[in-house]
Amino acid sequence: MSTQHAKPEHHPGPAGGPPGPPPAEDILEEAGAEDAAEAAEPGPRDLAPERRARARALLRGALRPHWATVGAAMAAAGVRQVAFLAVPWCIQKALDDGVTAEDGHALLGWATAALVAAAVQFAGLYGWQYWAGSADAKVGADLRSRLLRHLAGLDRAALASRGHGDLAMRAGRDTDLVREWVHGLAIWVVLATTFAGVLTGMGVLDPSLLLVTLGMLPFLVWVNLYFPRRFGAASGALAEAHGVRAEAVADLLRLGTGLRGTGGHRPLVDRHAAASATVTGRTVKAARIEASWASVAPFVPRMAVAIGVGVGGLAVLDGRLTVGGLVAFTSWMASITLATRVLVDRLLARGQADVAAARIDEALSIEAAVADPARPVALTAGGDLELSGVSAVRDGVTVLAPLDLTVKAGEFVAVDGATGSGKSTLLRLPVRLDDPDTGTVRYGGTDLRDAALDDIRGRIAYVAQRPVLLSGTVAENLRLGRDLPDEALHDACRAAGIHEQIAAMPDGYDTELGESGTALSGGQVQRLAIARALLGEPEVLILDDSTSALDTTTERAVLDRLRAWAAARTIVFATHRTAVLEAADRVVTLAAAARAADAGAGQARADAESGSGRGTGSDPRAAEAAAESEPGTGARTRTEPAPASVPVTTPEGDRG
Repeated sequence: MSTQHAKPEHHPGPAGGPPGPPPAEDILEEAGAEDAAEAAEPGPRDLAPERRARARALLRGALRPHWATVGAAMAAAGVRQVAFLAVPWCIQKALDDGVTAEDGHALLGWATAALVAAAVQFAGLYGWQYWAGSADAKVGADLRSRLLRHLAGLDRAALASRGHGDLAMRAGRDTDLVREWVHGLAIWVVLATTFAGVLTGMGVLDPSLLLVTLGMLPFLVWVNLYFPRRFGAASGALAEAHGVRAEAVADLLRLGTGLRGTGGHRPLVDRHAAASATVTGRTVKAARIEASWASVAPFVPRMAVAIGVGVGGLAVLDGRLTVGGLVAFTSWMASITLATRVLVDRLLARGQADVAAARIDEALSIEAAVADPARPVALTAGGDLELSGVSAVRDGVTVLAPLDLTVKAGEFVAVDGATGSGKSTLLRLPVRLDDPDTGTVRYGGTDLRDAALDDIRGRIAYVAQRPVLLSGTVAENLRLGRDLPDEALHDACRAAGIHEQIAAMPDGYDTELGESGTALSGGQVQRLAIARALLGEPEVLILDDSTSALDTTTERAVLDRLRAWAAARTIVFATHRTAVLEAADRVVTLAAAARAADAGAGQARADAESGSGRGTGSDPRAAEAAAESEPGTGARTRTEPAPASVPVTTPEGDRG
C-alpha cells in the first residue's frame, strides 16, 4: 500500500520504520524561534470547541472549489488499491490452479491477470498522486493568497500584537500542514478499501486467520500511538537542550576573551559543560525510545505472521486452506500492518490540520484599525489638505499632540521639528497608514475616513523615511505590477534626478538590484522611491526625509526638478535639511511631543500658564494659550515662510 503525501518538515527514518531523529547539527539549527513557537502552540486536544469548529469550517471552505480534483484523486486511489490487493489473490490462484494442479494455461492466465492488475495499479497510483498533488497545491495557493492579501491590507496598529515571524509561519508552515492534510484525503479511501478487502478476504480464506489479524490490531494501534508521543516529547526536550547549549557557546565565544583576564570565563565554561551533559543525557533517552520503537513496531506484525503461518499451516494440512491462500495471507498481513500505521498518521495529521487552520483563521480574523468605509465617498480632485485637531497616542505615549494644519492645493510645505516631535506620524495620517486618535483629516473638504483607501492612495502618494525595494530589476521596482511604458519610467526618474545614473548601469533599467536593493546607494534608493511615487501621478506627494542621503548639490537639483514636476500639485516634506527648508513655500515647525498622555496634559497646562505656546495636551486652555502666543498656527506648530537664508552645514556626499 502506498502512502505518499507531502510532509514539508519531516525527518525520515529507516524505510518502513519510525522516523529517526535529525542529526544534532540539524537540531541545533532548528532549535530557534520555530521550536519556541511550536512549543507555545495549542495541541489538537487543546483547541476550544468554537476554535475547532471555525478551523474545520475554514478547511471545508478551502476544499469546496476543488472537490472535483479531490474526488478524482479518491477514485484513482480506490482503483489503485483494489488492483494492489488483487495481486496476492492472483498469485494464490496461480499457485493453486496452476503450479499445484500443474496446469500451464491456468498459470499463464493468472500471471497475465497479475500483470494487468499491476498495470491498473500503476495508472491508479499516477492519477491518485497527480490529482492529490494538484488539489493540495491549489488549496495551499488559495489559502496563502487569501491570508497574505488580508495581512497586506492591515495597518501597523492591527499588526502590533503579532510578530512578522509568527505571521510568516502561518502563511508558510501552517499552510503546508493544511496541504499535507488535503493530499492525504485520498488515503482514507485506500484505508477503507484495505481494511474491508483484507478482512473480508481473510475471513473467506479461513476464520482463524481473521481472528489472528483482529487480535493483532489493538497492539499495533497501541505501538503507533504510544511511541510517537514519547519520541516527540523526547525530541522536543532534546531540541530545547540544544538551544540552551547554543546560547552557552555563543556567550563563551563572545564574552570569554573579555573576561579571561579576570577569570570570569570559567563560569561560562562550566555552564557549557552542564548544558552539554544535559544534551548527552537527553540524546541517550531519545535514542533509547527510538530503539524500542524501531524494534517493537515490526515485532508485533511479524509475531502475528508467525502465528498465522502456524494456524494457516495446520489449516493447509487439514485441507481447509491452500498453499496459495497461506501466501496471500502473508501478503495481506503486510498491507494491513502498514494501513494501521498510516491510519494513526492520518488521525494525527487531521489534528495538526485543525491546529494549523485555527491559526490561519486567527490571522484572518485580525481586523484592520484603518479600513474602507461601508459606503465610500468619492474624493474631488485638487483640493486642500486639512488636518484639524489631529493627535496620536501609541501605548499610552503621546507621539503627536493636537494640532491644526492646512496645506493649500499646489503648496510646497516643509515640516520641521526636533526628533520625536511627531513628523513621521503626522505624514502617515493623510495617506491613512494610520488614523488620528483625535481630530479629522480632510482632502477637498471630504473626511478621509469616508473615502476608499484605493481612492486616497491614488491621489496622495507617500514615500517612507526608509524606502523598501524588492528583489528584481529597476523597472520592476518602478512598475510594481502596473502597466507603464518605458518612457513613463524615464520621465519619473528624470524628475527624481536618477535617470542618468540608471542609464549608466550595465543593463540600464533591466539591472538587477539584488535583495532589498543592495546594489544601490542610500541616495539612489531614496530617489528611486520618489520616482516610483511620481509614476502614480498623485495630486499630493508626501515625503518623509527623502533626501537625507544626498549631498547638497544633488539635493538641490532633485528639489528643482520636483518643483518643476509638481506644477499645481501639493508637496508635504518632513525634513531637517536646509535645502528643503529653503525650497519650500512655507515651513511648519513642530514642538517636541509629550512623552505620555497624562504628562502631556500636565505640560499643556503648565505651558498655558507660562504663555510659552508649547502645549501638547488636550486641555482647551493650553490650546488657547498656544494660539495667543502664535496666532493662527494651531496648538503646537509654528508656521513661517521659507527662510531666505539659513545657516548651512555641508553634509557628506551620497551616504550609502
